[in-house]
Amino acid sequence: MTKPTYKEQITQTVYEQLGDSSLSMDQAYKQWWQNPRRDGGLRLTQIGDLNFRLATLEFHDHPIDIKDLKEYSHYKFIMDLDKKIKCPYYIGVNKNDVGNKPYIRLYDDRISMMLNLYGDLKSYLQSVRTK
Repeated sequence: MTKPTYKEQITQTVYEQLGDSSLSMDQAYKQWWQNPRRDGGLRLTQIGDLNFRLATLEFHDHPIDIKDLKEYSHYKFIMDLDKKIKCPYYIGVNKNDVGNKPYIRLYDDRISMMLNLYGDLKSYLQSVRTK
């Protein structure tokens, strides 16, 4: 048996905290993550984000300024997030605001603080080095 990945450990912890027996652990894993591969990124689906909030996990929302990301293609932007954001995150749109503002929801205080220090998502992504 292989050692559980970070993503699997997170899923197990949230699954146990919810105590919901309507889903199996495998079903929860597949429904909560955009990329359910073991080595895939930590981007949550809408259902995953809902379950993380139901588990009363602390999160921080940060606006995404589309103007700053013009040189990114959608694919490159998502790939950069998958490589460089090392905590569960959700990308959503605040439909209550005028103009439907996009945001990223981070489930990690340290990464959220670093994003605040850099000022915006683009600067943070450029600062993170990957192997």
